[in-house]
Amino acid sequence: MLRSKWGLISVIIGYVAGLVTSKFLPIPVALIFPVLGTMLGSVIRQSELKVAKLVAERDAATAAAAAITATNNSQRVEPPQSSNSRVVDASSSQSDKATSERAIQLGPEWDSIIEYIGTIEDMVLLEGEKDNLDNEIVQRTLSVLVRLNRIIPQIVAFNNGEINHKIQRLVLKDLNGAITPFIHLSGEAKRQNRRILLNSLKDIDNQISTYTSFVEQKDLMELKNKAELIHQRYGAGN
Repeated sequence: MLRSKWGLISVIIGYVAGLVTSKFLPIPVALIFPVLGTMLGSVIRQSELKVAKLVAERDAATAAAAAITATNNSQRVEPPQSSNSRVVDASSSQSDKATSERAIQLGPEWDSIIEYIGTIEDMVLLEGEKDNLDNEIVQRTLSVLVRLNRIIPQIVAFNNGEINHKIQRLVLKDLNGAITPFIHLSGEAKRQNRRILLNSLKDIDNQISTYTSFVEQKDLMELKNKAELIHQRYGAGN
């Protein structure tokens, strides 16, 4: 049933035109006008339904955004804190400050790398919520990102130009270059090719382990050299 005023008018016009033209035109030709009027009314109705749907979706999105804003505002209201909680907060604040200072000491080039890792993390979590990435891929990727965040300060201290370049390429090109094409695949293509992405993440994780080994070897050599120096200075008989 047509509920559109303009759609109903188009049907009536078509019907009247058919009645009028049937007096001096063949019946099959005159019937065209009611059919055209009905088709036009249907098109008008479908257009109005689409507009109404878009309006409803916009209102729902606006309401959802308002609800999220209200929730965030309520979460910002801090409850009264006991002396113990203030100590914990102070410790957390100092930890955050130390982390921030460490990031600043890495330099602008590495700050952008750390920021890009955060961007990839946000993207993976968002696509996981949309079911564009399954749980295993999300967890494997987040694990790789955590390891990168831990190893980068050590890599910077290691001060090896080749390793620095490889880490930057891994973050800026290889990691994102493997995940993004997979996200664009259809659901069936994702199921058939998810192992390719998982293998790529495994290879990246193995490479991070290699860099970690380099750093550990350097630390071990420094430890042995320092221990030998201490033994020479303070060992028995000195």
